[in-house]
Amino acid sequence: MLVPQEEVSREAQSNHSAGGRGLTECGCELNCAAAVQRGSPGWVVSAQPPALLRRATWEDFNLHIFLISHTEAFIRQMMKADLEAPLSAGSCSAAIQCRDVCRSYGKLKVLSSLNLTVPQGQIYGLLGPSGCGKTTLLKCIVGTLKISRGYISVLGKPPAFPGHEVPGRMVGYMPQDIALYNEFTICNTLWFYGRIHGLSSKETEDRMNFLIDFLDLPQKNSLVRNLSGGQRRRVSLGAALLQNPQLLILDEPTVGVDPVLRAKIWQHLVEIVRGGQVSVIITTHYIEEARQANTVGLMRNGRLLAEANPEEVMKQHNAVTLESAFLQLCEDSDQMGSKDSPEGPAHTNSPSPDSLRDESRELLRNNLSTATDIPKLKADWKVKARHVIPKWRNIAALTIKTMVRMRRNPGSLCFQFLLPVIQICLMCLCIGGDPKGIEVAVVNNETSSSAYSRSLLSFLDNTSIIQVNMSHNEAFDRIRNGEYWGVIEFGQNFTSYLTKRMLQPRVSRDVVEGGSVHIWLDLTNRQIAIMLQKKLHEAFQAFVESKMGSLAYLVAVPVKFEEPIYGSHNTDFTTFVTPGAVLSITFYLAVGLTALSFVLERKEGLMDRCWVAGVSSLETMLAHLFSQLLVISVQIILLLLFILLVFKIPNEGSLALVVTLIVLQGVTGISFGLVISSAIDDEQSANQAALGIFYPNLIISGVIWPVECIPYPLRYLSLALPQTYASEALRCIMYRGWGLSRMMVWRGFAVTLGWNTFFLILATIILKLRT
Repeated sequence: MLVPQEEVSREAQSNHSAGGRGLTECGCELNCAAAVQRGSPGWVVSAQPPALLRRATWEDFNLHIFLISHTEAFIRQMMKADLEAPLSAGSCSAAIQCRDVCRSYGKLKVLSSLNLTVPQGQIYGLLGPSGCGKTTLLKCIVGTLKISRGYISVLGKPPAFPGHEVPGRMVGYMPQDIALYNEFTICNTLWFYGRIHGLSSKETEDRMNFLIDFLDLPQKNSLVRNLSGGQRRRVSLGAALLQNPQLLILDEPTVGVDPVLRAKIWQHLVEIVRGGQVSVIITTHYIEEARQANTVGLMRNGRLLAEANPEEVMKQHNAVTLESAFLQLCEDSDQMGSKDSPEGPAHTNSPSPDSLRDESRELLRNNLSTATDIPKLKADWKVKARHVIPKWRNIAALTIKTMVRMRRNPGSLCFQFLLPVIQICLMCLCIGGDPKGIEVAVVNNETSSSAYSRSLLSFLDNTSIIQVNMSHNEAFDRIRNGEYWGVIEFGQNFTSYLTKRMLQPRVSRDVVEGGSVHIWLDLTNRQIAIMLQKKLHEAFQAFVESKMGSLAYLVAVPVKFEEPIYGSHNTDFTTFVTPGAVLSITFYLAVGLTALSFVLERKEGLMDRCWVAGVSSLETMLAHLFSQLLVISVQIILLLLFILLVFKIPNEGSLALVVTLIVLQGVTGISFGLVISSAIDDEQSANQAALGIFYPNLIISGVIWPVECIPYPLRYLSLALPQTYASEALRCIMYRGWGLSRMMVWRGFAVTLGWNTFFLILATIILKLRT
C-alpha cells in the first residue's frame, strides 16, 4: 500500500533512536529499507499494515484505507512502468539478455523462468552454490545447449544465428573442466584454437607470447599432461583469451590458482573491459572476489535472486560481506518458498506484501515475454548458406589435431598399423589349411611285404596322417578313448581279393568285402574327417594308377571333373574366407578407432569447447573421417601386401577396384563408429555396442560360411548387412576377374556407398540434435 514517505521516515528515526538498532534489528526493516521504493514523489509502498506503524494517526489510517480501495490499478501501472524502464533502457547496451529462460532435463527443471542482463563493457559475476544451474546457463548462452523456453540474446543476436559468430570468434569460453588435449603442448593448444578462430600466424604468435608471459606459463613446448592442475587451468584461460573476444565467459577460472595470480587475472579483466568493447561473465566459488565485478547475479535453484552492484547488494541487506548478503538472500528465498507452499496461511482479499510481490512477478513475466521485446531477425539466404557450409580451416585444424595426438602416442599408432596385419596372418595361417599330425590306427592282417595293403598305405600323406599299427581290439579301445581319429583295417586276403575284383567281371560278395579297405572315423570333428576321406581317396587313386597303368580308368569313378572355370583344383577354404576377412578386419578396426572418439572428448569437455569456438557437427564428422581415413589407408596397404605377396592369395581382377572397395568398407566402419560415439556417452556402453554387432554380422554376412547355407528368414537379413554383397563383390573381382560391368560387382559398391552415406547422415543428425 502507499504510505506517506515522511511518516515512514519519522517512524524509522524514532525506532532507531529509541533502540539504537540497525535496520535489520528494529522490526520495521521492510519500512526502513523502503522495500519497494516506487510511486509518486513523497510516497512509498509499505510492506507493513498501518497497525504496525508505531506513531500512525487515525487520519493516516483512513488515508491508507482510501488508498487500498482506490489505487490498486494505479500501483500496478507504476510497477509495470518501472519494470519496463530498465529493460528498454538497457536493451541497446546489454551484451547478454536472458528473458524467461527455462531449461529442463526430462522432468528435472534446471533453469526456471530466469531473467538476466549483462551490461556491455562490464564484468558480471554469476554466483551460486554447486548445482544451481550456473554451468547450464552458460552453455545456453554460448549456444551449446538449447533452452526449453524463453529468449537469449548475445551481442545483439540469438546464439547460433546465421552469420553471428556466437558460438565463434566473438566469444571466448573457459569451461569448468580443464578441457585440454593432454597430448598437446602449450604451443599446440594455442595454435589449434588460433586456426579455428581464423587468426594469422603472426597474430597467433604475438598473442601466445603475451599469454605465456601474462599467465606465467612454462615453456611453450611443455606437454599439457606434464603440467600441474593450476598450470593447466591457466592454459585453459589462455585459450579463452587468445582471440581477444568481445564476450568472455569464464566458468570457475580461479580455482586452483594462487592468490597473486588470481589478483593479476582480475586486474587484467578490469583492464580489458575498461574500453567498453569487451564484456565478461564469470562464475566463481570465491564469492568475496566477485566484489570486483561491476554487477553480480546471485543464483539459486535455477532462479536469479538478485542482480545489482555488489556494494548495493551488501548495503540493501546491511551486510559487511557479499557472502553474508548472499546467505541472507538464500534464507529469504527459502522463507518465501515456505510461504508459497500449500501449508501456508490463506490469503485475504487485501493486497498483502506477498500478493503484491506475486503481482510484480507476474507483471515482469508478462512484460518480458511480450513479442515486442523479442526482435525478429532474418538472415539472407547467402548468409544461411555460408553458415551451413563447412569451413575448411576448421576441418584442417581438427584433422591436424588428431594427427598430432596420434604422433604423440607412437606405441598406439604402431599397434593400429600392425593389428590388421597380425589378424590377417593369423587367419591365413590358422584357418582353411589341412590338419597336420592326425594319428590313425592301422590294423593290417596281411603279413606279406609285397601285399597291396602295404603299397596302398605308402601312398598316404605322411605329413597329415600318422599311421600307428596295432591289433583290432586295441585300435577300437583307443579310438573310443579319443586317442585316434580313425581306424583303417585290411583283411587277411586283401591282396588276392582285390586282384580278383580288378581282373574278374563278376565276383561274390565275400570277395568284394575281403578286397575292401574298412575305415571307421571319429566324426565329432568334421574337418578332420573330411580330410581323412580326401587323403584316403587320393592314396587309393595313386595306388590304382601305379598297379594298372593305362587300365586304371576301368576302376575309376565314372564322373570326371574338368578344369575349373574359375579358381583351381587346389583352392582351399582360406581362399574363400580371405576377401570377407579383409573387409571385416577393415570395417571393425575402423569402428574401434572411432567408437570412443566423441565419447572421450565429450566426457572431458573438449567437444563443447570446440563447438563454442565455432566448429560445427558436420566439420567434426568430416575431420574425424579424413584423419581416420589416413590410418585406414596404411592398414589396407599392409593388408594387401601380406595377402598378395606373402600368402599368395590370387587376384585376377583390377587392383584399383580391390583397393577402392576395401577403402569404402573402412569408411563405412568409421561412419558406424561415429554413430556409436555420437549416440552414447560412456565408454562401456560404446564398447558393448561395437562388440555386440561383431559376431552376428560376421556369422550371417557370408564371410566365414556361404550365404546359401543360411535359412531364408535370416538370409534376407544377411543381404541387408553392409558386408554381404561387398564380400561377394570382392571375391568376384579377385577370383573371377570381373569389373564394374557385372551386377554382382557394382551391387557391392552401391550397397557399401549406401550404408556409408546413411551412417554419416545419421551420425551428423544425432550430433546436431545433441548439441
